[in-house]
Amino acid sequence: MRAKLASWLDSDLVGIPATLYTFAVLAVSLAVFRFGGPIAGIVVAVALWIPMLLFAIQGRGKAPAALAVEAAPGGARHRVLVIANQGLDDPALYAELRKRAARVVTEAMIVAPVVASSSLRGLADDVDSELATARRRVGDAVRRLAVDGLYADGRADIADPMESLLDGLREFPPNEVLVLPDEEADWRQASDLAERLRAEAGMPVTALEGSRARP
Repeated sequence: MRAKLASWLDSDLVGIPATLYTFAVLAVSLAVFRFGGPIAGIVVAVALWIPMLLFAIQGRGKAPAALAVEAAPGGARHRVLVIANQGLDDPALYAELRKRAARVVTEAMIVAPVVASSSLRGLADDVDSELATARRRVGDAVRRLAVDGLYADGRADIADPMESLLDGLREFPPNEVLVLPDEEADWRQASDLAERLRAEAGMPVTALEGSRARP
Protein backbone atom coordinates (compact mmCIF):
# COMPACT_ATOMS: atom_id res chain seq x y z
CA MET A 1 0.00 0.00 0.00
CA ARG A 2 2.83 2.42 0.90
CA ALA A 3 4.53 1.69 -2.43
CA LYS A 4 1.34 2.50 -4.31
CA LEU A 5 0.92 5.77 -2.41
CA ALA A 6 4.53 6.74 -3.11
CA SER A 7 4.07 5.95 -6.79
CA TRP A 8 0.96 8.10 -6.88
CA LEU A 9 2.77 11.01 -5.23
CA ASP A 10 5.61 10.75 -7.75
CA SER A 11 3.24 10.72 -10.72
CA ASP A 12 3.26 13.67 -13.10
CA LEU A 13 -0.56 13.45 -13.06
CA VAL A 14 -0.89 13.76 -9.28
CA GLY A 15 -2.88 16.99 -9.69
CA ILE A 16 -5.67 15.20 -11.56
CA PRO A 17 -6.49 12.57 -8.91
CA ALA A 18 -6.06 15.19 -6.18
CA THR A 19 -8.64 17.40 -7.86
CA LEU A 20 -11.05 14.49 -8.37
CA TYR A 21 -10.58 13.46 -4.73
CA THR A 22 -11.36 17.00 -3.59
CA PHE A 23 -14.63 17.08 -5.53
CA ALA A 24 -15.53 13.63 -4.21
CA VAL A 25 -14.93 14.73 -0.61
CA LEU A 26 -17.09 17.82 -1.11
CA ALA A 27 -19.90 15.81 -2.68
CA VAL A 28 -19.95 13.16 0.05
CA SER A 29 -19.66 15.74 2.83
CA LEU A 30 -22.53 17.82 1.46
CA ALA A 31 -24.71 14.74 1.11
CA VAL A 32 -24.02 13.67 4.71
CA PHE A 33 -24.51 17.26 5.89
CA ARG A 34 -27.90 17.39 4.21
CA PHE A 35 -29.25 14.04 5.37
CA GLY A 36 -27.29 13.43 8.58
CA GLY A 37 -26.82 16.90 9.97
CA PRO A 38 -23.95 19.36 10.29
CA ILE A 39 -21.92 17.39 12.84
CA ALA A 40 -22.01 14.22 10.76
CA GLY A 41 -21.01 16.20 7.67
CA ILE A 42 -18.03 17.76 9.43
CA VAL A 43 -16.89 14.41 10.86
CA VAL A 44 -17.05 12.75 7.44
CA ALA A 45 -15.19 15.62 5.77
CA VAL A 46 -12.39 15.50 8.35
CA ALA A 47 -12.15 11.70 8.10
CA LEU A 48 -11.92 11.83 4.31
CA TRP A 49 -9.31 14.59 4.34
CA ILE A 50 -6.94 12.76 6.72
CA PRO A 51 -5.51 10.50 3.94
CA MET A 52 -4.91 13.54 1.71
CA LEU A 53 -3.06 15.33 4.50
CA LEU A 54 -0.92 12.25 5.13
CA PHE A 55 -0.09 12.07 1.41
CA ALA A 56 0.93 15.73 1.41
CA ILE A 57 3.14 15.33 4.48
CA GLN A 58 4.78 12.26 3.00
CA GLY A 59 5.39 14.03 -0.32
CA ARG A 60 6.92 17.11 1.31
CA GLY A 61 9.35 14.98 3.28
CA LYS A 62 10.70 13.19 0.25
CA ALA A 63 13.75 14.44 -1.58
CA PRO A 64 13.48 14.48 -5.37
CA ALA A 65 15.01 11.48 -7.08
CA ALA A 66 18.58 11.95 -8.24
CA LEU A 67 19.03 12.67 -11.91
CA ALA A 68 20.60 9.88 -13.94
CA VAL A 69 22.27 11.65 -16.85
CA GLU A 70 24.26 9.62 -19.35
CA ALA A 71 27.68 11.05 -20.09
CA ALA A 72 28.35 12.37 -23.56
CA PRO A 73 30.49 10.04 -25.66
CA GLY A 74 34.16 10.88 -25.87
CA GLY A 75 35.49 12.49 -29.00
CA ALA A 76 36.50 15.76 -30.55
CA ARG A 77 32.96 17.12 -30.93
CA HIS A 78 31.19 19.29 -28.36
CA ARG A 79 27.58 18.08 -28.16
CA VAL A 80 24.90 20.70 -27.49
CA LEU A 81 21.27 19.77 -26.82
CA VAL A 82 18.87 22.56 -27.78
CA ILE A 83 15.31 22.63 -26.40
CA ALA A 84 13.32 25.28 -28.25
CA ASN A 85 10.36 25.91 -30.53
CA GLN A 86 9.52 29.57 -31.10
CA GLY A 87 13.03 30.32 -29.88
CA LEU A 88 14.48 28.67 -32.98
CA ASP A 89 13.81 31.99 -34.76
CA ASP A 90 15.95 33.88 -32.23
CA PRO A 91 19.36 35.10 -33.47
CA ALA A 92 20.73 34.59 -29.94
CA LEU A 93 20.65 30.82 -30.45
CA TYR A 94 22.89 30.98 -33.49
CA ALA A 95 25.22 33.48 -31.85
CA GLU A 96 25.65 31.13 -28.88
CA LEU A 97 26.32 28.10 -31.08
CA ARG A 98 28.77 30.01 -33.28
CA LYS A 99 30.73 31.01 -30.17
CA ARG A 100 31.09 27.37 -29.22
CA ALA A 101 31.97 26.30 -32.77
CA ALA A 102 34.76 28.89 -32.81
CA ARG A 103 36.41 27.04 -29.91
CA VAL A 104 35.69 23.37 -30.74
CA VAL A 105 33.93 21.28 -33.37
CA THR A 106 30.27 21.51 -32.32
CA GLU A 107 27.37 19.16 -32.93
CA ALA A 108 23.83 20.25 -32.08
CA MET A 109 20.63 18.30 -31.53
CA ILE A 110 17.38 20.29 -31.56
CA VAL A 111 14.25 19.01 -29.84
CA ALA A 112 11.20 21.22 -30.31
CA PRO A 113 8.39 20.60 -27.79
CA VAL A 114 4.93 20.63 -29.37
CA VAL A 115 1.80 21.31 -27.33
CA ALA A 116 -1.69 22.38 -28.35
CA SER A 117 -2.21 26.11 -28.70
CA SER A 118 -5.38 26.00 -26.58
CA SER A 119 -6.91 23.85 -23.86
CA LEU A 120 -9.74 22.84 -26.19
CA ARG A 121 -7.32 21.66 -28.87
CA GLY A 122 -5.31 19.88 -26.19
CA LEU A 123 -8.34 17.91 -25.02
CA ALA A 124 -8.89 16.82 -28.63
CA ASP A 125 -5.18 16.00 -29.12
CA ASP A 126 -5.27 18.34 -32.09
CA VAL A 127 -1.67 19.46 -32.63
CA ASP A 128 -1.38 19.03 -36.40
CA SER A 129 -0.79 22.70 -37.17
CA GLU A 130 1.57 23.16 -34.20
CA LEU A 131 3.51 20.05 -35.26
CA ALA A 132 3.86 21.30 -38.83
CA THR A 133 5.10 24.69 -37.61
CA ALA A 134 7.64 23.08 -35.25
CA ARG A 135 8.95 20.82 -38.01
CA ARG A 136 9.41 23.83 -40.27
CA ARG A 137 11.31 25.70 -37.57
CA VAL A 138 13.56 22.72 -36.88
CA GLY A 139 14.28 22.26 -40.58
CA ASP A 140 15.09 25.94 -41.00
CA ALA A 141 17.38 25.85 -37.95
CA VAL A 142 19.27 22.78 -39.15
CA ARG A 143 19.83 24.35 -42.57
CA ARG A 144 20.92 27.66 -41.04
CA LEU A 145 23.43 25.92 -38.78
CA ALA A 146 24.77 23.93 -41.74
CA VAL A 147 25.49 27.22 -43.52
CA ASP A 148 27.47 28.26 -40.44
CA GLY A 149 29.46 25.03 -40.67
CA LEU A 150 27.84 23.33 -37.68
CA TYR A 151 26.57 19.77 -37.86
CA ALA A 152 23.00 19.66 -36.55
CA ASP A 153 19.98 17.42 -36.49
CA GLY A 154 16.59 17.79 -34.85
CA ARG A 155 12.97 16.85 -34.61
CA ALA A 156 9.63 18.04 -33.28
CA ASP A 157 8.51 16.26 -30.11
CA ILE A 158 4.82 16.04 -29.16
CA ALA A 159 5.43 16.66 -25.47
CA ASP A 160 5.71 19.47 -22.97
CA PRO A 161 9.11 21.18 -22.60
CA MET A 162 10.20 19.14 -19.58
CA GLU A 163 9.38 15.84 -21.31
CA SER A 164 11.22 17.05 -24.42
CA LEU A 165 14.29 17.83 -22.32
CA LEU A 166 14.21 14.34 -20.82
CA ASP A 167 13.72 12.80 -24.28
CA GLY A 168 16.66 14.78 -25.61
CA LEU A 169 18.94 13.73 -22.75
CA ARG A 170 18.14 10.08 -23.43
CA GLU A 171 18.54 10.30 -27.20
CA PHE A 172 21.53 12.63 -27.38
CA PRO A 173 23.73 12.64 -24.25
CA PRO A 174 25.19 16.17 -24.42
CA ASN A 175 28.11 18.13 -23.04
CA GLU A 176 25.83 21.14 -22.65
CA VAL A 177 22.18 22.19 -22.81
CA LEU A 178 20.63 25.33 -24.31
CA VAL A 179 17.01 26.07 -23.34
CA LEU A 180 14.98 28.78 -25.06
CA PRO A 181 11.66 29.27 -23.22
CA ASP A 182 8.81 30.79 -25.20
CA GLU A 183 5.12 31.61 -24.84
CA GLU A 184 3.77 28.40 -26.35
CA ALA A 185 3.69 26.37 -23.12
CA ASP A 186 4.54 26.33 -19.45
CA TRP A 187 8.33 26.14 -19.39
CA ARG A 188 8.67 26.38 -15.60
CA GLN A 189 9.16 22.64 -15.07
CA ALA A 190 11.72 22.49 -17.88
CA SER A 191 13.59 25.41 -16.32
CA ASP A 192 13.52 23.70 -12.91
CA LEU A 193 14.89 20.51 -14.46
CA ALA A 194 17.62 22.51 -16.21
CA GLU A 195 18.61 23.97 -12.83
CA ARG A 196 18.84 20.45 -11.40
CA LEU A 197 21.02 19.42 -14.32
CA ARG A 198 23.39 22.25 -13.48
CA ALA A 199 23.38 21.65 -9.73
CA GLU A 200 23.33 17.83 -9.54
CA ALA A 201 25.00 16.67 -12.76
CA GLY A 202 27.37 19.61 -13.16
CA MET A 203 26.20 20.04 -16.74
CA PRO A 204 26.54 23.52 -18.27
CA VAL A 205 23.06 24.90 -18.94
CA THR A 206 22.30 28.21 -20.65
CA ALA A 207 18.78 29.66 -20.64
CA LEU A 208 18.15 32.20 -23.37
CA GLU A 209 15.63 35.01 -22.89
CA GLY A 210 14.88 36.93 -26.03
CA SER A 211 18.27 37.75 -27.45
CA ARG A 212 20.03 37.70 -24.05
CA ALA A 213 21.84 34.66 -22.69
CA ARG A 214 21.66 33.75 -18.98
CA PRO A 215 24.55 31.32 -18.25
